[in-house]
Order: sequence, then structure tokens, then C-alpha cells
Amino acid sequence: MRSATATVRAAGAAVAAGAVLLVSGCAGPDGLLRDEGPAVAPATRSGSVYAADGTGRPLQRPDSLPLGDAARLTGLRWTSWGGPTALASGGLSADWCAPECFRTPYEVKVTLSGLQRLPDFAYYSSAGVVAPQVRGEQAAELGRVSLHLPEF
Repeated sequence: MRSATATVRAAGAAVAAGAVLLVSGCAGPDGLLRDEGPAVAPATRSGSVYAADGTGRPLQRPDSLPLGDAARLTGLRWTSWGGPTALASGGLSADWCAPECFRTPYEVKVTLSGLQRLPDFAYYSSAGVVAPQVRGEQAAELGRVSLHLPEF
């Protein structure tokens, strides 16, 4: 039967051996620790992110948003906001599809992009709108819409 002292010594030796393996497993051939892999990029965003309404008023996750003078996004439900792109689904009403789309707005998927950054805030500068019911020239125009930006 082993003595308690021998068991404690064996356990201590096992812990020491494990520590040596752990440290040496991370070391390079010269025995020094190395840092491998890509560097973590520093956060570039500081402050809030907005979209502007037609008058330049800052909006966050707006329920509705004008697209120029003749179209409007409504009932927006945002799945992301604040990163390089913001994503939403909702409805579209426009002068060129009235009165049909005013009664029942066309279903759309919206992507805001083109962040214009300042030290304390940023604004999305463009919108891409996909509306399956819209075809031709109007569909192409909805693909890339410049958003109003306030004077900086």
C-alpha cells in the first residue's frame, strides 16, 4: 500500500508535467511563446448610426423612410442596424404605382449601406430596395437610391 506522502508527490509531479506540456505546446521551436493568427481589428465605429428623413432629421431603425420625393418605405422591421449595412423588410408606396401600392404597399427587402462617418456618429448614404412586384426601370432605380444626408 502506498503512503499518503507518496500519493501527494505523484499528484504534484503529474500537475507539474501537465503545466510543462501546456506551456510548451504553445511555444515555438525556440521555447518562446508565439502569437499566431490574424490581428484583431480595432473597432472603427464610435457613436450612433442614423438614416436621415427628407429634412435631415436623424432616425434610428425608422418605421418609415422617404426614397426621394416620389417613394416611401413603410412598416420597416429591422433585423440589423449599426454595422456596415442595415437590413429590413417592409412596404413600398410610390407615385408611379398609385393607387394600387398606396392601398397595399409592395413588399420589399431593404439594405442600407455607404456609412458616412464622423467622430461621434454616422449616417447611411444609400439604400438598395428589392421589390418582386416592381420590374423594369423602376426596379433598376430602386436597386441604388441615394439617401438624404444632413449638412456636416
